[in-house]
Amino acid sequence: MVRVDCSLQEDSKSHAGERARRLALAVTTLVLIILSASCASLVKTTDPTIPKLLTPLADAKFDDLIKQLRPFTDLQALRTSQAYMRFIDATASEKYRFEADSTLILQRPDKIRILIQASFGTRIADMVSESNHFRVAIYNPTEYRQFLLGTNDADYSEWLAKLKGKEKESALSSARPFHFTEALMMRPVALNDPRFVFGIEETLVEEPDTRPGAKKGARVLRSFYVISELEASPEGQGPARVRRRFWFDRSNGARFARQQIFDQQGQLATEVLYSDYKKLNSGSQPGSPSGSEATWPGVIWVNRPHDGYMARLTFNDEKFEINPELKPNAFMLENTEKFREIDLDKPEKKP
Repeated sequence: MVRVDCSLQEDSKSHAGERARRLALAVTTLVLIILSASCASLVKTTDPTIPKLLTPLADAKFDDLIKQLRPFTDLQALRTSQAYMRFIDATASEKYRFEADSTLILQRPDKIRILIQASFGTRIADMVSESNHFRVAIYNPTEYRQFLLGTNDADYSEWLAKLKGKEKESALSSARPFHFTEALMMRPVALNDPRFVFGIEETLVEEPDTRPGAKKGARVLRSFYVISELEASPEGQGPARVRRRFWFDRSNGARFARQQIFDQQGQLATEVLYSDYKKLNSGSQPGSPSGSEATWPGVIWVNRPHDGYMARLTFNDEKFEINPELKPNAFMLENTEKFREIDLDKPEKKP
């Protein structure tokens, strides 16, 4: 007679099940440890080339932003006898780029004069614009010497295309004094004119991270408030035209930083950058524009992308006058040097 001990069989099965459970628990624990380490590695991995938003960001209302433009729109006259100019020609060789002192005079509504000369007194160019007409005397380099007359809003692209040799290589032939007028003496912002509509938005601009300690290749996003000025087409015919855009840097206290000016075809005619704000006009004359006692940009970049040049103006703290008394001949420019005179509004005479 055979007797089977069932309790031993049950204990054996029980021990086997326990071992299986322990093995399963160990495997699960190991998998969780591996996954946890992988996830931790994922979290710690960073890519400095992914741009991060610059913070903190300043908040500002539309009216407060518009007030920042008043020193430019309320300006009636300006004179600075020591503005340092750096002219960068996009197409000319390095020797045709120059850095020089300049005398800058403006008077509303549209008068401007720029006399550019080297530090040792050699004149480079003298430019005058008034009532939509300009005169430009180019003194140096000597191969560019000429006296130009023309109309501000005329298209002289065909004339520029016909220039030969070194003349064509220099954007000096495209430089006009009125290119700088709107950079400093802006047209008023016509908030109450039904022809104009204004919009405000945020724009993010990606740029290299130049902050101390930034990793190589790091990028950031700079936030701007952008106010767009649009002019409705006459009698509602056709789309509205963007005339100007004003940019305010939210990572710098919503400070006015850029102006974009568009032509009749909607092309970006002029882009102006404003920086290094300081109290330049402490000796301003009575009747100075509102806010002029605060600050003024010490550095202004004027970029004419379709004309192929940029100009950097740096203002001297002690040679900056707001609303000065100007002499009657301040904007008179004659061809006293008897340079070759070219009237761009008259057809070229055939030989």
